[in-house]
Amino acid sequence: MTEGRSKAEIRDLAAEAGSLTEFAYRNIRADIIAGQFPSGTKLQIDDLKTRYGLSASPLREALARLISQGFVQAENQRGFRVTPMSAEDLADITLARKVIEIAALKHAFERGDDAWEAGILAAYHRLERFVHRMGNAPVENLAEFGELHKAFHVALVAACGSPRLLDEQARLYDQAERYRHRMMTAYLLEIGIGIMDEHRQLMDLVLARKADAACAMLEHHLGHTYDFCFGNVLAQTAPP
Repeated sequence: MTEGRSKAEIRDLAAEAGSLTEFAYRNIRADIIAGQFPSGTKLQIDDLKTRYGLSASPLREALARLISQGFVQAENQRGFRVTPMSAEDLADITLARKVIEIAALKHAFERGDDAWEAGILAAYHRLERFVHRMGNAPVENLAEFGELHKAFHVALVAACGSPRLLDEQARLYDQAERYRHRMMTAYLLEIGIGIMDEHRQLMDLVLARKADAACAMLEHHLGHTYDFCFGNVLAQTAPP
């Protein structure tokens, strides 16, 4: 035990350090997703200290966590940089998401019960109500939409029975969030696409226990972010 400090004081300091790291992690992550730190931006610890009012220790711990999630890259002896965005990166994320989420959905069909179905209905309802409240106006809080949208996708596979599949699904969803944020900001809300239509169709197929059709719909659905950011939809909808 550190001289002059009680066990309770040490526990309090550890708790405070953990909360500061969590604060740093959440804020840096949110700023990366929102484009406040663009793709490839160098992250200077001194700049981050000024921006967030934190010391270097929780910032470094937060950056280490973001490295493990694919948001940040460590450069040998040169600090940190926001992971670059590219068509190749999103194509790889999308491929992995299709493999993981479709496998998880198939297992969920085998194991899912009434509680699983109720969870899907509840998650869809919360997402639909949020979209209804925002109407045709631009979404001011895309972070809230992202949380509700993620909750719906998690609910679809929640009964799969594999913690590792669920962990990997969440990790890949988060890695696609920067691209999805760009898509939502630049295209979906401007051209008025009904963003809930396909979610409703997907939910209906799952609740009807049409496994093959639901898996095919999910595979199609997961490709939308790439299509909007780098595919044909981008060329069709981008303003002059």
